[in-house]
Amino acid sequence: MPRKRFVWSARLLLLLLLILLFGGCGLLWHKLRSIQQERVAERVAYHARALAQTLESNIDEEVQNLSRIAQLWDFHGRIPHDEWTLNVEFALRHFKGYQSIQWMGADLRIHWLLPLAGNEAARDFQLTPEHPNYPIAMQAKASGQPQFSNSFALVQGGRGFVLYDPIYLHDKQGVARFDGFVQGVFRVEELMDELLADSADEFNVRLLERQNSIYTHTTREARDDLQQQVPLHLLNNDAFALQLSPTRELVASLDSPLPEFVLGAGLVISLLLVAALALAMENDRRARALKAGNRRLNKEMRQREEIEKVLIDSRERLQLVLDLTDSSSDGLFIIDPKNGGLLHTNRATYDSLGYDAQSFARLFSEDPERILPGYHAWLEEVRQAQREDTSPIFQREMRRRDGSGRAAEISAQLVEVNGHEYLIGVSRDNSERLQLEAHLQRLSQQDGLTGLYNRRFFDQRLQAEWRRMCRTARPLALLLLDIDHFKAYNDALGHLAGDDALRQVGGQLQRCLQREGDVACRYGGEEFALILMDTDEAGAEHVAARLQRLIAELRIPHPDSPLGRVTVSIGLSTSRDVPDNRAETLVAQADGALYRAKRAGRNRSMRWDALDPNQCDQLPPVSS
Repeated sequence: MPRKRFVWSARLLLLLLLILLFGGCGLLWHKLRSIQQERVAERVAYHARALAQTLESNIDEEVQNLSRIAQLWDFHGRIPHDEWTLNVEFALRHFKGYQSIQWMGADLRIHWLLPLAGNEAARDFQLTPEHPNYPIAMQAKASGQPQFSNSFALVQGGRGFVLYDPIYLHDKQGVARFDGFVQGVFRVEELMDELLADSADEFNVRLLERQNSIYTHTTREARDDLQQQVPLHLLNNDAFALQLSPTRELVASLDSPLPEFVLGAGLVISLLLVAALALAMENDRRARALKAGNRRLNKEMRQREEIEKVLIDSRERLQLVLDLTDSSSDGLFIIDPKNGGLLHTNRATYDSLGYDAQSFARLFSEDPERILPGYHAWLEEVRQAQREDTSPIFQREMRRRDGSGRAAEISAQLVEVNGHEYLIGVSRDNSERLQLEAHLQRLSQQDGLTGLYNRRFFDQRLQAEWRRMCRTARPLALLLLDIDHFKAYNDALGHLAGDDALRQVGGQLQRCLQREGDVACRYGGEEFALILMDTDEAGAEHVAARLQRLIAELRIPHPDSPLGRVTVSIGLSTSRDVPDNRAETLVAQADGALYRAKRAGRNRSMRWDALDPNQCDQLPPVSS
């Protein structure tokens, strides 16, 4: 009777334990779900900030386009109307968000306007002090910097913005005279639709001006509870903000089933634990029953003692062998390929991967792919190598307990004993050797003086990028540049100074690279090359102009240069200029553009498709 009470009490305790474990799993699930929601909210906020930064950078790019027209205006002293029209039409084709681009003269009246269609009401428009944009225009005039207006009612109809870029004329004494504005006019809806063309499908977007909505873009059902409001900084104007509500598709892509997986796993583990305890209780009952049987076995045990004495000696010899293998720094393991069991392994095998002996053997028997990825395919390679009598040494990757990979050189051999097949393997960590080989590979691709890639790497990379360009139809640009009068520099200041100048120029080339995948190489002597992925003519010219500025900022003295400092000449060409679809032609065209830039007077950039061969052939020859 007491024995039955004990059994029922134990069963009630097991039921209570199961209830507690289920409750703990529920609490853990709730906590993980809360953490998951916070993580989704953080990633949505990151996407929202990235979208706002994209809008700001697009507006900044258009500021640069208008500033380029203003700089031409200043440089030429009011450019002719046909040249102004050519530049404006290029800007309009480049960015579809413009309503119009205008020249407003110093009298604050619009003189030139493109396109005319749809903007007839703005012809001869006069900006007066009563207009809401008048203070913004005067601020741009006073500061000499572009200014972005608030939204206002366009004379063409609807609401829009104006980007005012002041322009000046300089007389012979260098005195600046205000000559009006180059101004870009944007309609709110068209500007935002253009800026959001590639990114808005992830959000429902509202553009706020001082918390008042002036634009709404709705694509799909959104999660308003994850709504983000991100401020926009458009030049001087901080009155705008984006209100972004992520779509349910975006939130679903950021969500994770981990909490539900943990809940299910916890419930299963709880059931298994309680089942294991119940089984242990049953085993205890059976153990008591077995005691009686054990007494009957004592007689047989005494008979076996004599046999064990013989086995002890064999076991000691076997243990000596195992101890010797544990002292080895190389891993040793014996596998039963048929049953998938790990028969033996030494300490070096599992210690180097962060396991103990028991967990390593268990994991290898259950899922060998987690320790040795491609395990089953590797067994077939071992069999094939043994059949063909080829090298039994294989380069594999083994996985540590923390999930990281470790390079391993494994020597494997299949041995048949009593009709059963066994695999004996010896593994060695060869990470240092592989790292040394990789380091030597990097050194073979690097220029020792400047730290840039060398000519050999340039040839390989250009061919690879050219093949990628042929597959993707994305543009590829090449810049070749040469330090002007470098032989005279070396003759005047010595080769040590020349090496230092090469290093400084190489550093500026590295600074000029702004995107992953673009590379700078030392092409030879004082020549350098830049390979620019996904870059068209305008992007290549922008990089060339920036590089000219960076070299000028170095202010390296050059006694034999007309400018008194080190300058460079740049020739550029793009894949769209290549008629025969060969990378060598791209190099030849960039080299031709560089040659003509030097003949045209150096310290300049020239593009291949902008050259007039008849005029260039009349230039005087270039001295080295």
